[in-house]
Amino acid sequence: MSDTSTLSNDQITVTVSDTTLEAEVRHLPSGAAWAFRRAHGAELRVNHGQHTSTAHLSDAREIRAFRYTSLREQRLTYHVTGLPGDVALSVTYALPQDEPVLRMEIAPLPTSSASRVTDVWFPGQLVPQGHELEATLWPNMSGTLIPAEYGQDIGMPEGDSTPRALANHHALHPASDRSLYQPWWGLLAQGGACVAIAETDLDFALDLWHPAGGPTHASPAWLPSLGELAYPRAIRYQFLGPTTHASLAKVYRRWAQHTGRWVSLQEKIQRNSVVEQLVGTTIFAATVCSLKRDTFPPQMYVAPFAKLTKQLDTLRGLGISRAYLHVDGWGFHGYDAHHPDVLPPCPQAGGWEGLIAFAQKAQELGYLFGLHDQYHDYYLNGPAYQDRRTLKGPDGESPTYDVWAGGAQNFLCGREALPYVRRTFEELLGRGVPLTASYLDVFAAIVLDECYDPAHPMTRTDCLRWRAEALEYVRSLGLAVSSEEPVDQFVPHLDFCHWADAPRWQFMSGPPIGIPVPLHNLVYHDALLTPAVYDAGYDGSLRNEYALRGLAEAEIPYGRLGWDQPSQFAHTRLMAALHADWGTHELVDHQLLEADGSLQSFIYPNGSVQIDLARQRYRIYGGRLQTDGWVALEEETP
Repeated sequence: MSDTSTLSNDQITVTVSDTTLEAEVRHLPSGAAWAFRRAHGAELRVNHGQHTSTAHLSDAREIRAFRYTSLREQRLTYHVTGLPGDVALSVTYALPQDEPVLRMEIAPLPTSSASRVTDVWFPGQLVPQGHELEATLWPNMSGTLIPAEYGQDIGMPEGDSTPRALANHHALHPASDRSLYQPWWGLLAQGGACVAIAETDLDFALDLWHPAGGPTHASPAWLPSLGELAYPRAIRYQFLGPTTHASLAKVYRRWAQHTGRWVSLQEKIQRNSVVEQLVGTTIFAATVCSLKRDTFPPQMYVAPFAKLTKQLDTLRGLGISRAYLHVDGWGFHGYDAHHPDVLPPCPQAGGWEGLIAFAQKAQELGYLFGLHDQYHDYYLNGPAYQDRRTLKGPDGESPTYDVWAGGAQNFLCGREALPYVRRTFEELLGRGVPLTASYLDVFAAIVLDECYDPAHPMTRTDCLRWRAEALEYVRSLGLAVSSEEPVDQFVPHLDFCHWADAPRWQFMSGPPIGIPVPLHNLVYHDALLTPAVYDAGYDGSLRNEYALRGLAEAEIPYGRLGWDQPSQFAHTRLMAALHADWGTHELVDHQLLEADGSLQSFIYPNGSVQIDLARQRYRIYGGRLQTDGWVALEEETP
């Protein structure tokens, strides 16, 4: 009697072990074989109330298989019963009739047990069989490619080059976080390729780590929702022949379009014409007030609204006709303080009169104007702070930390945020501040929260809904909407973001992790306006690299409000001009012309940009900015 079961269509054949539930896949057009390796440590964790235990699916007392075939798909479902604590799970393999796709679902089965499945690590790592892995694609921030034999540890415990068991969770990257902008990863091998997409992504994490020299480990981890598996989880693996990293990104682009997560810039412009004014602009960030806590005694920096207002005339005199003013630290106690109770505007900077005059001057010059605001960090010294509104963990306690200028803080439960957003904007607009845009900090950069307070419980799904509702409320006021970074789940609710750097060994500083590739822009370039890190980076040594990358990716440049010489705008003018031409177009393709990424080509419908990072030069093919060969990027002094 066979101990395996098989599913097959014209594209792939899947063979499943009836005892371990491990699967092997053959992509028929290319002949490439793949296999899932189960997690060494465990495949699930069970909470028994006072303690937890882990197990493999094969530890079950009974595993029964069921088949179902429809006109749309074939399904092979296993009921896995008698796991520790007498919990049970359902595991399904499904093949569409005519696609090279394997869908895998895992769901809790009802039992009389009080124990609950919490975490699941299934399926395990997918590895090529009979052909070598060449690289792993990771949508960490703007995107990175990890060569199979990459020479540095990634996600490994410090001082330990031996991979730990998957159940140790030492390198989880949750979806809805900057370390996983999009809920997929890709494998490039000699004989073929694969894209894995988490269909149920809000309680999903990618377990990715790489010991120096390889190989890279990447596999899904399903997180509990308020303490248990709670609902079915699904992931799809699409198999291809040998291809490129850009082609794999386009697989996810089509998925995002299919699910409605991808909303074109043209549609966003139609629903709010202000968005079009961001095309070809330059962003100028102005900090009004901030507390420097690294000095003793702490020092307060204040730039009066009147001074900032005069600087707008200087910009206009230098010929800057399109600008967006992003204003930080305008609230009562300045930057990153007192949130969400930021009103009235900073008295030392000029209060309401100063802010209104500043915004009115921007309006007079035709510049867009938006304010930084925050509805996640909840400062204990805020005048309306109430512990009952804070985010509560499983232990019933409010997480507290003290990092930013405002001092000690908890987190505001996302369910409580919208009333504060309404209150702030009603007063700002009621006072006559002519806003055209808004920046709600961190909503689209940090992980989705859970709250265990019985008065306002919140799953990650709830958290997404509440954050999205706040962003959509701002849109309903006629403002262009932005948040910190372009985490995938929020792209439908954003018109632009703050930045999207390549992942680096320190945050926005130092060399990149792996080889940067523009996975975010290959998916969303024509669905979200993304500013370049230039000229807002933390590391001055990267300034020219940021200029080249921002130019090649046709992104919005940053400038500095204090610049007063035409020469200081050389890079921003070029980048803004290319953004005006190609900033709303699809990034059709991206090519690494040198394996180390030093020479790259970015291809658009009407032309392309090549950048040489080693020699700090660029060339543009097509369009009104076409160059006559390579052009050296001149050194600039801020």
